[in-house]
Amino acid sequence: MPKTPERWLLTWESAEHAVEIDDAGLGRRITWTIDGEEIATKKTSDDKVVLDGHERGAIAVRLPTFIGPARRVTWWDGDTELGAAAAALTGIGGVDLDPEPGSKAAVREEWIRAHPRKYAAQRTAVAVAGVAVPLIVLWLLAQIPIPEIDWPDWDINIPWPDIPWPDIPWPTISLPEFSLFDFTVPEWVKAVADKAKYVWPVVLAAVLANREVARRRRQDERKRQTDDPPTDSED
Repeated sequence: MPKTPERWLLTWESAEHAVEIDDAGLGRRITWTIDGEEIATKKTSDDKVVLDGHERGAIAVRLPTFIGPARRVTWWDGDTELGAAAAALTGIGGVDLDPEPGSKAAVREEWIRAHPRKYAAQRTAVAVAGVAVPLIVLWLLAQIPIPEIDWPDWDINIPWPDIPWPDIPWPTISLPEFSLFDFTVPEWVKAVADKAKYVWPVVLAAVLANREVARRRRQDERKRQTDDPPTDSED
């Protein structure tokens, strides 16, 4: 039975945007339509894809590395100052499409919005695992005794020819010593630099996760303001 395509939807200024993501062999086929009209389509195995609709704007899709629903689908208006396709490549701004209700992506989005702190903690834990697991594997491998192999002593005598090279009196050049670069790095700096390569991926993951939660809140607020037009008030 063929798999049902994943769909993301957005209604903006009376236009119905729809993005369908379907399996296509080793990659995925992504199709963007507005009011049923196909604007752009692309088959790819990349995890970051941009569909350029020119004057209709651009769509950026962030896909998982292996399996699962798309992480984000965002539309940029064609009137964007940098150009919609360029803005989509930066990932700044735009309007998020919503996953089709009842889909795996919709369940994931609802969980993130309901548990922002757990989401941030989960992303941080994944980063910690990415750092810790390789170190544990290396430690376990180091515990495996490697047997000593008694290799035979090969005595190979090659009669290399004796070439009478000329004796050239090369001049001796005395280069000045530069004391500017003669310094010793403090031990605490070496220790911090050594630990930083393990710490920074975890810190970066935590920062990005919290930024993603804040970005989703801004997206929700922007859509609410569009859905609720201002009403006239009488003084």
